[in-house]
Amino acid sequence: MIKNRILLRQEIGDFLRSARRSKSLTGIQLGKMLHVSQQQISRYERGETSINIETLDVLLKVLDMDWADFFFKVMANYSTEIAEIKLYR
Repeated sequence: MIKNRILLRQEIGDFLRSARRSKSLTGIQLGKMLHVSQQQISRYERGETSINIETLDVLLKVLDMDWADFFFKVMANYSTEIAEIKLYR
């Protein structure tokens, strides 16, 4: 069963916040690296603003994460079908 899009944005935001903090970066520092405002970083992290795939790709690289990290930490929480795949990985 797939949850709604608002929950997906929140899952993505939680993932980004956790990854940023694990790199000991502030929202201001991450924003400067991406050439966006700290407020925009905050909107992504709170799930208020959708993030496009290109920006997500850049964020993953800057945060030393990869698509597998994203897929299994975010999408597994978003979809029970994917969570089942994770069990067999």
